Amino acid sequence: MTEQAIQAISGIVEDASVGPSGGLRISGTNEENGGAAFEFEIAEEAQPGDEVVRERGAVVFLDPTASAVLADKTLDVHAHGDHFHFSLAGQEDE
Repeated sequence: MTEQAIQAISGIVEDASVGPSGGLRISGTNEENGGAAFEFEIAEEAQPGDEVVRERGAVVFLDPTASAVLADKTLDVHAHGDHFHFSLAGQEDE
């Protein structure tokens, strides 16, 4: 996670008041074209099978598909007015 992503995720989760076990959950689905689609939601806790990533106060839960696809990626975020856009970069792109 980039520093911006850490700050954004920490703020989003804190604003959602999901408690100390909460985090941003990313779930993935495999697409027919070989790619993957991701859904982001605030969760009160990890689901069974989720990988839990903790980095300087930011907590992200990755379902098994998201964990496999994102293993070598860095999560970034960009503010756009009142919402955020998440992006991924391969570690070789940094």
